[in-house]
Amino acid sequence: MPVIDYAALPEFPMRAGITGKWIAGHEHGSTSVSVLHNTVEPGVAVPRHFHEYEEVVLVEAGKVWVDLDKVRVTATPGQCVVIPPHTPHAWGAVGPEAVRVVFIWPVLDPFAAGKSTYLEGSPPAVS
Repeated sequence: MPVIDYAALPEFPMRAGITGKWIAGHEHGSTSVSVLHNTVEPGVAVPRHFHEYEEVVLVEAGKVWVDLDKVRVTATPGQCVVIPPHTPHAWGAVGPEAVRVVFIWPVLDPFAAGKSTYLEGSPPAVS
């Protein structure tokens, strides 16, 4: 079982104001799950989209809003939001500080063609 020093992994730009780093995925030996860490600048948001699978959002720092099929919830450090499959959602940073969040999906390559549908905007860069 490999140990991933994800604190030492380099971040890559995903979209304006959001950087990411893969904690678990096929490049780290995972066979069925993907885990992504994001740092999000204040006021930045991700457009409405949905996935074919469940998504779990863990808040490490800051505060995020998540619109789940037009119902807005907020989450703070130590809280998570579970997004059901096929549920349109958007999310973003709240307040004056950067946000750190971790996303967990029960699939490899969660942004691959056919796995996510963007209702607004476009998919992120996922180097």
